[in-house]
Amino acid sequence: MHFALTGLGLLFFGAEGYRTPPFWEARFHVGALTLSGQALIVFAITLALIALLFVFFGRTLQGKALLATAVNRNGARLMGISTDGAGRLSFTLAAFVGALSGLLIGPTTTVFYDTGFLVGLKGFVAAVFAGLASFPAAFAGAMAVGVLESFGSFWASAFKEVIVFTAILPVLLWRSFTDTHREEH
Repeated sequence: MHFALTGLGLLFFGAEGYRTPPFWEARFHVGALTLSGQALIVFAITLALIALLFVFFGRTLQGKALLATAVNRNGARLMGISTDGAGRLSFTLAAFVGALSGLLIGPTTTVFYDTGFLVGLKGFVAAVFAGLASFPAAFAGAMAVGVLESFGSFWASAFKEVIVFTAILPVLLWRSFTDTHREEH
């Protein structure tokens, strides 16, 4: 499916990359650090989205239903939760977060027909770093992957993706040694 969609993306959009104009073109200098307005927008919207999702999953009935369905589908169904509705809601949330991410990343990088694949893989690495458990941990994992990629592109730019994807190995090894390997029935 990936190869078919990549081929269709190449056919429809071509091999040239696109970059959208930034939402805010301001530049801020804090000592030796230069921050763009777009980077501040991305950071602020990311924090707001984390807070909104935290409230959604912790305080709303739909969020708790999604969590219950994720933990135990049969138990959620026995409690009267529509697991089909929870599945539709989870895909809707994923589509919203993906579309918002695409809008925010468009001005910061040149987007090609196959850019989403690498971004998705780096998101997976960040999720593995975070442990797939909490939004603040996911944010910390994403920041760790971003910092690792930045340092990797500075020291060995040809191997920046290799550095990011290799960093997952010690994390997975550590998790395999520390996990209790419980069976779920």
